[in-house]
Amino acid sequence: MNLSPDTSLLITGASGALGWTLARRLAPRCRVTGTYFSHQRVPGGVAPVHLNLADPANVDEVIEAHHPQVIVHAAAMTNPDECEHDPGTATAVNVEGSARLAALAAGLGAKVIFISTDLVFDGARGAYAETDGARPLSLYGQTKLEAEGAVLDVAGAAVMRSSLIYGWGSPTSGTFLSGFYAALSAGDKMRLFTDQMRNPVLEDDLADAVILAIERDLEGLYHVGGPEAVSRFDFGSAACEVFGLDGDLIEPILMSEFEYVASRPLDSTLDISRFASATGFEPLGVAPGLIRLKASLPD
Repeated sequence: MNLSPDTSLLITGASGALGWTLARRLAPRCRVTGTYFSHQRVPGGVAPVHLNLADPANVDEVIEAHHPQVIVHAAAMTNPDECEHDPGTATAVNVEGSARLAALAAGLGAKVIFISTDLVFDGARGAYAETDGARPLSLYGQTKLEAEGAVLDVAGAAVMRSSLIYGWGSPTSGTFLSGFYAALSAGDKMRLFTDQMRNPVLEDDLADAVILAIERDLEGLYHVGGPEAVSRFDFGSAACEVFGLDGDLIEPILMSEFEYVASRPLDSTLDISRFASATGFEPLGVAPGLIRLKASLPD
């Protein structure tokens, strides 16, 4: 699909880390509407609209009012522990809201790209390909997996499972890195896992991947992440080196030493070769990504 000033594009969750980055990138190229739920903050040049995915009438109203040609669905209830505490809202937002959005898009003939997660896997082995069976350990992962099925029922839709996103986030939504940087800059200690493996992806790279999926009119399921499998501790150590933070403030721990409400997988790394083959996607490794972010340190 050719993106032009006449293209109508809707980004759900435009106040979040990925949605913000994507909306900011696309606003100069097409007509972008960005949805928010709690915080009415979207990038300049983006039309803001309130969206409550748990309210079917509100979902209908937003889609009918804007008639988007492309929908990038990045909004979700994303905290796994909060999902366990409030399964009704998690299901209403992540499953029912996504399914309704996809069905309305089908009626309009709109292109849908749904942002999912590596937490649909149980983490028993890692390097998961799109053909590997998903077995979520948490309600959050289960709701995202169910939403994937609803979206993939729509002709021409694409699902992009993302690994851990890092960057400076948006004015109202941070990432693991932004929280880590703020804590260590203040002299606070952090406990980081040495045995939880992800392949972190820079938020700018993930936004580029979504744009590539739109432009190449991709359909089906794709995995997107960074090129390296690293632990939270290794990521934190690399960040300390790049940003000049005190690495002694990081305490290495095992996942078994920490009690979560929702279970997390040990190794949910993704095989990104299918998406790379389809698009030529070449994400930055952790160190180059952190070095790029150093040039835009938050105030």
